[in-house]
Amino acid sequence: MPFRKNTPILFYDPRPSVLASQKQYFLYPVRMYRVIAPRVSSRKLNILEKAVLGICNTGVVEPDVISNHLNIAKDLVALIITQLSDRGLMNSQGLPTAHGLKILEDETLISQDVSAGFVFQDPWTGELLPRFVEKESYAEVRFNNAGFPELVLGTTGKPDYRTAFMPLPINNTITIQPSPTDILNAIRQHRRALRNSSQFHDDDEDTWILQQVPYLKRISFIDEEAIDLWLTTCLYTPKNVFSANIWNVCDAFGVGDSPWLRRRLEKHEREQTIQGLQKLLLKMVGKQRDKADVGFADWVELANQEASLQVERKLTIEIRKWQDLFERLVKIEQAYLEAKELADSKSIYAKLDNILVEAQKAAECVFHLFQKTYSTKNCWKHLSSKDREFNRNFINQTADKIGFIIPLPHALLSVDINYIKSAADSGRQSLRPHILAALLTAINYPEHPLRSLAQKYPNFLQNLDELAKLRNQSGHASNQQLNLSDIEQQIDNVYKLVANTLQLTYQS
Repeated sequence: MPFRKNTPILFYDPRPSVLASQKQYFLYPVRMYRVIAPRVSSRKLNILEKAVLGICNTGVVEPDVISNHLNIAKDLVALIITQLSDRGLMNSQGLPTAHGLKILEDETLISQDVSAGFVFQDPWTGELLPRFVEKESYAEVRFNNAGFPELVLGTTGKPDYRTAFMPLPINNTITIQPSPTDILNAIRQHRRALRNSSQFHDDDEDTWILQQVPYLKRISFIDEEAIDLWLTTCLYTPKNVFSANIWNVCDAFGVGDSPWLRRRLEKHEREQTIQGLQKLLLKMVGKQRDKADVGFADWVELANQEASLQVERKLTIEIRKWQDLFERLVKIEQAYLEAKELADSKSIYAKLDNILVEAQKAAECVFHLFQKTYSTKNCWKHLSSKDREFNRNFINQTADKIGFIIPLPHALLSVDINYIKSAADSGRQSLRPHILAALLTAINYPEHPLRSLAQKYPNFLQNLDELAKLRNQSGHASNQQLNLSDIEQQIDNVYKLVANTLQLTYQS
């Protein structure tokens, strides 16, 4: 493993303008290359200005003629000529001045100067960060009892020790040397960022410069092998809790925020390639919600954002493919967050009832998904319309064959056949009839999700029946004996049902 606890840490003082409680130092693994590269000239003319100035330099100064050559409006040509004249790049005769000729020449050249510096590579993709620096800057660290480094900030007389999230282990990296084109592009993007013009992008300009093969050949590696390092950045929650992003990533080199790095961390979060990242983000967002000085409606919105992250953490972002089910799970998590806030209040019982309602609806939603692949139509015909004892025995035998523990609960065995028929043929009814319709269907499908569920959790039908029982008691005095741990078990059962049915990884 190339990245370890004692791997050196680069530190270029990333500083988001938020309180310390709103930020978390984060160590991102990079491979650093020492290179020699030409300095890239900055652009002083846009494409049309350069074209007009170039045509005028040939002696063609009439706006209508230039308009025909460039296939643009005559008025636009006249405006460009006026602007070039105002900048001293064109004289009264419509010809480039000496300064204009110098600018025009610079626009078609890359500076002859060269610079030695460092570029940084993402070890998972091989892509270069859009940055180029000319010096190394390392963090001073001390190691805690677990062997992890802590950043030593502050002053010599008053040190400030900060923990930094280190995403170990780093797996599935690739080794590929960046191309000269990659390096030149990283340098140019860095220079743009330093000029506060990172939003400016001109594909034609990039293509033209990157086609200058002689200059690309001037790029060389001082060291052929990369150095594995940690690069310090900062994750933070913005002051405005309702900004476009509920969390941001500070640029490691002090150039504002880093959309580049945020996109990579979002990908790691989706694919769970950085262990603990989702929990870290949830913790940060949770602190933001708890400390936000906002009204109840705004608090609920923050809780909804946190609930969405929680669902993604437990089931991966793949759960969003089933939007209706995802929204049901978010409602469960949001109600759970609200219940925790009411832990010492009698109002918690109404919130616990709300969680049970949402949990049963989510479970019913899963059984509706069963029906799309494994049709339940007419499965009820195995049962008798008159002999309830026969039905109880048949259902128990079916559950036993599939692998569930029997006997099943009495309430589940006593569901009226008409309710089972309604659930099987039309998708109506509540949880228990849907359970039985799926069970009677699973006997005909070796690959039915209930079979694998039975292998993992043989008592799972008893658990689902308990959810239905508690849901039916919703609002009754008996349910006021419930506590959060009872509800957490029901939430866990719903997630297990979802994960097994949709073949998702479940992280409780």
